[in-house]
Amino acid sequence: MANPSTGFGGAGTEVLRRAYVDAFTSSEATLLTGVANHIYTVLSVIITNRTTSANVFHLYVDADNAGTNIYLTNTTAIGSTDTFVFSDRIVLTETDRLHAILGANGECDAWVSYIDQQLA
Repeated sequence: MANPSTGFGGAGTEVLRRAYVDAFTSSEATLLTGVANHIYTVLSVIITNRTTSANVFHLYVDADNAGTNIYLTNTTAIGSTDTFVFSDRIVLTETDRLHAILGANGECDAWVSYIDQQLA
């Protein structure tokens, strides 16, 4: 697993990044996919309901892309044209994936802010 502070002189990089998914629906949307030798500290996930109907969504991590789902929010209500902010810090590594699923018909946008640490 990556650790940017290891090695002589702390070689590696640490960069603020963002990812987004425009208009995801009831199908699963992958918000962030881990890559080997990276650590991701997720700072926030913002989900906005684009429709005039209330809905629910699920936000979860697929640990090691092995189908072991850890739900960060489960069946979270989001009102008509409302915005939800998940601001607890979580850490993803290598093969972890961050996903969102909308519970019924509708559309949502998602924005993820994170720190990407890479081993040199």
